[in-house]
Amino acid sequence: MGMEVRYNIGERASKKRTGSRVAANTPEAKIKRTSKLLNVVYDALNSSASGVIVTDRKGRIIYVNPSFLKIFGYNEKSDVLHKNATDLFTQEEVKRFSDVEAIVDESKGETQEFFARHRDGTVFPVEVSASNVTDRLGNVMGRIASFIDITERKRLEKELRNSEKKLRHLSQRILDAQEEERKLIARELHDGIGASLTNIKYSLEQHLDNHPEESKSLEQAVSMVQQAIRDTSRMSRSLRPSILDDMGVIPAVGWFCRSFQEGNAGIQVETRVEVQEGEIPEPLKLVVYRIVQEALTNVSKHSGATMVFLALTKTEGSLELSIQDNGGGFDPQETGETGMGLTSMKERAQFSGGFFSVKSQAGEGTVIQSLWPLKSSEQ
Repeated sequence: MGMEVRYNIGERASKKRTGSRVAANTPEAKIKRTSKLLNVVYDALNSSASGVIVTDRKGRIIYVNPSFLKIFGYNEKSDVLHKNATDLFTQEEVKRFSDVEAIVDESKGETQEFFARHRDGTVFPVEVSASNVTDRLGNVMGRIASFIDITERKRLEKELRNSEKKLRHLSQRILDAQEEERKLIARELHDGIGASLTNIKYSLEQHLDNHPEESKSLEQAVSMVQQAIRDTSRMSRSLRPSILDDMGVIPAVGWFCRSFQEGNAGIQVETRVEVQEGEIPEPLKLVVYRIVQEALTNVSKHSGATMVFLALTKTEGSLELSIQDNGGGFDPQETGETGMGLTSMKERAQFSGGFFSVKSQAGEGTVIQSLWPLKSSEQ
């Protein structure tokens, strides 16, 4: 008897749950749930910091949120509702896009920057992210777009560009001052100290001829002075080789590569020059030479290479310098741009209007490339 009572109670509970499910699937319940969901979406759109609009299939605005009114300078929703979304953009932007659908297609999946118009007609930059609104069958019912006023961002970007421009100008002036100082010191070493040492050597040799009994000490002195002359000449050429000013960058690079090979017997340097001296703009000649100088110095100090291939070519209206070695390479992310003279080379290339890149991998060698676009008159 007790079991039967429990069965009846369970049966009534099961019927109650079934009735609840039926009630939950009634049209009224579905409408209630949909209405609740729409309220959540509506509240989210209204509280969004981004300006949001929804348009119909013809691009007419059917919804705007409060942030949109604030960004575009409208007081009431009625001031903008039923207008075409293309009215929000400048004529130049409208010429680029025939209608709002084209704007959506352009910015779909990512944000795009456009110039929009305030209600008073003033132009300002906005960031737009847009997508289609579809029904369950995938039919496009309208479009939704969000707007962010990026006026302040653009102002800061402009200030940053101006600061970077000033910094580049200052850095270039520092490099120019360094080069001028190097040139003066090199000249002083060659014309001043070098000439004085040569005179001393000449006087010692004359004294040696007149006093052969002092030959042992004088010959040693002459040898020491001769070594000082060679060291002075080497330092002068390292600071600013006269061949660079007298003959040009191509002979200077060739001379430096030969000197490098003589001082680094285990490293072979192959060069390929496919550009004429007159085709290289005068301001770039010193830049090219310094990058070659720094790059080969790095090879000698850090790479462990046995072969270096240097190419200076003119291709497709550009001057290109490439220096490749078969050394141990390195990880650019670990080394960064502050070591191995990379910063100096990069700055010289960029300050002179060029591009600079380094490709390297541990055990795979290193490739340094610099490229300078040439003006039509220089091609």
